[in-house]
Amino acid sequence: MQSHTKGARMSALEQLHKQEYKAGEFIFFQGDVEKHFYIIESGTVKICTMDRHGKEVEIGKMTDGESFGEFALLDNSPRSASAKCMTDVVVVRVSEDGFKELLNDLPTWATCMLKAFVSRLKKVMDEQKDKEV
Repeated sequence: MQSHTKGARMSALEQLHKQEYKAGEFIFFQGDVEKHFYIIESGTVKICTMDRHGKEVEIGKMTDGESFGEFALLDNSPRSASAKCMTDVVVVRVSEDGFKELLNDLPTWATCMLKAFVSRLKKVMDEQKDKEV
């Protein structure tokens, strides 16, 4: 059983690819269809979307150790936001298969991922409430 777990982790590790971006570059755009998520090794990434008037709306900024882009993997839909590099950025790109393996093989990681989702959602909801007042 232990060798199966090591094999699964090696397989998941094979699904990781380091990528570098310069400040101002986009990692992906709202509406893109792709099956990856990203973990920031270094730098700052702004997650943003466009409102119905074409104005950019910042959803949040992510930095070292944080992840983004998971929503497209969870609901199999196009990107709901864009990811723009605010600084030079190094990310680890994880494929859909790697994401599934990490969720299955590392339950602690999966729990942390869910907590991060909830935290982000609460933050966006709180910001929306503040705008309505």
